[in-house]
Amino acid sequence: MLKAIKELGQYMRENEDLNEIQVLTESSKLANTKKMICVVFRKENDSDIIFDGVHIETFGEEKTPKILYKLFRHGRYNAFLTSVITTRKTDEEAIKNTRKKWKLWFKQYSEKFKNKYSLIEILKLKIEEKEEEIFDKILERYRDLNKDEKRNCLLTIKIKEDTIEKYPAEISEFIEIFKNTSSEDLYSKHGVIAKGDGTCAFCGRKSEVMPASPFAIFTVDKVGFAYEFDRQNSWKQLPICFNCYLDLEAGKRFLEKQLSFTLYGYRYFVIPDFVFKGVSEEVITEIELRRKNGDYRDGLLNAEEDILEMIKEREDILNLIFVFCKPKQQFFDIIRYVEEVPPSWIKSIYDTFRSITQKKLFKQELLKIILGEKWSGYFLKGNWNGKNIPNLNLAGMVGEFFYHREGDRKVFDKSSLNILGDILEAKQIDKEYFIKYLIEAIREEHRRGNEWREKLLSLKSLYLFDFLLYLNLIYSCHFEVGKFKEVKFMEKTKEKHENVKEFFNEFSNAFDTPDKKAVFLEGVLTNFLLGIQYAQRGSTPFRKKLHGLKLDKRKVKKLLPEIIEKLRAYDAAYSDIEELISKYFIEADENGWTISDDEISYYFALGLNLGKIFKGGDKK
Repeated sequence: MLKAIKELGQYMRENEDLNEIQVLTESSKLANTKKMICVVFRKENDSDIIFDGVHIETFGEEKTPKILYKLFRHGRYNAFLTSVITTRKTDEEAIKNTRKKWKLWFKQYSEKFKNKYSLIEILKLKIEEKEEEIFDKILERYRDLNKDEKRNCLLTIKIKEDTIEKYPAEISEFIEIFKNTSSEDLYSKHGVIAKGDGTCAFCGRKSEVMPASPFAIFTVDKVGFAYEFDRQNSWKQLPICFNCYLDLEAGKRFLEKQLSFTLYGYRYFVIPDFVFKGVSEEVITEIELRRKNGDYRDGLLNAEEDILEMIKEREDILNLIFVFCKPKQQFFDIIRYVEEVPPSWIKSIYDTFRSITQKKLFKQELLKIILGEKWSGYFLKGNWNGKNIPNLNLAGMVGEFFYHREGDRKVFDKSSLNILGDILEAKQIDKEYFIKYLIEAIREEHRRGNEWREKLLSLKSLYLFDFLLYLNLIYSCHFEVGKFKEVKFMEKTKEKHENVKEFFNEFSNAFDTPDKKAVFLEGVLTNFLLGIQYAQRGSTPFRKKLHGLKLDKRKVKKLLPEIIEKLRAYDAAYSDIEELISKYFIEADENGWTISDDEISYYFALGLNLGKIFKGGDKK
């Protein structure tokens, strides 16, 4: 991963002619900055400066390389005196906080640099002499700004020579200090200095090296995690020289701007790893163009993510690396990492995920039957009563079943990322684990009595399950021809109920054994019964007999005669469905049951929630 980021960064530095200061300055943090307050000192001679005043300037992108702005992850002060005035309840508190940052900065660096850079020592003394006056004027200027201009407002230093006011990056001493302090954030950790002379892991040159990864590849929060149990030696785990760090930083900036996406509270990066001839200018140009014109929102495999649409056709020149992170101050904690994903696999994921929409169940006609007349559109682009349905992309569907709760809110978490990572990695997903999460989410809505939500979740679960089965990512038990014993005495049943046969054929991967079909159809029959109860009584008391959808083989077999008996009490019978259930129960008993209790519950829940689409069968 880091090698690919470094190659990207090296390409960006060379092709955009980026110098060290442009790489180190965190321009992305200033995207919303509109105003800048400048504290000006006039140079009297080579050894003296005097305070000259404070004024406001309009800030634009062209000034970013001039101001030496870089945050430290500890947040107490920055790499230079340029800082954002953090808004507080009052303007006085905001300026007091910035004043504190300046004091801490001088406390940290004035002694360190005074013999080498005399201008810093002079600046420190002049600020101390006029401290009250300077910060009173800063406060006065800050108060002149409107509320919008105060957001992300910058404060910086300027040195006036004759009639020309110079920005920090136009003063050589300040530049050298900035370069020194910027790297300090990489090797000064946990109160110790972790750098030394060694061989860079990337370029192979011997020089001063440090643990300068832009991602949290390892941690030394505890001494036991440190190299040789000494935090001072942590640089030895990944020694990086300053020049290679600049490449990594430039690469990270490109990723953040062009190939970074949000994902329900997380971020993920799509890193192109060019296989043969280095970074492709054509691919980089197309990425920049598409991102400029794109609108990227939460989700993996959204229609809007046309960068992946473009990359999936590039299987001959690159592989993809996916890094899922949790933002943490200036760094990212990596939660899941997937490498060497060929574009051909991304294409398979795309094509398969979208192909499920072609199935009859996920088209408007049947969705209206299941969810109601207020539904419109096919499944992935569906809306209810004119409002779009959320989480109808791959990541969103995964998050509907793999989550933890905070109050009434589902929170997309590490379990969701692990499923997505397994899909990208083409890794087998344990069927028992997967079904357990599907049925538990459906049970939760069943317990809450939210029938519409239960139906929608059932549709999402089958969509996701069928998608994974098509990709062969979940083991499915398929019987070989000749080993499967089929009951022959009810051939006409198939002719009487063609829509059941069509459904099982369309979802043949999911309904590949008689026990699954039997339990599903029993759920369908229960749906019919509940529909009759509601029509005649305005309630569905039989739902209480469904054990909260915690079913097993004994319970479903016991339920069947109860369902039929209750239907007869309402003078109703669905002979074709009843015969099919009997047929599949006999076949399941003869061949042996293959499904767990969670699977029994799941397939019954599918039938219960989707059953209305089979209402066209014989009713006698």
